[in-house]
Amino acid sequence: MKKWNRKFWIPTIVEIIGIGLMCTGLGYEMAYKADLGYAIFTAGSVITAFGGVLYAKFKPWLEG
Repeated sequence: MKKWNRKFWIPTIVEIIGIGLMCTGLGYEMAYKADLGYAIFTAGSVITAFGGVLYAKFKPWLEG
């Protein structure tokens, strides 16, 4: 079994933070009907996409 590289955890943690923000924004918007929930949700989406970009950057290093 191949040991996971530390560089794998950087994009994974960034994506988990983004997903958490999206869930928080969705819950906030549902509870308070406030536009701030949409802003939090959008920020989480951007952070999740950034995590995907980081994963694409680190992927060649993970295979080597």
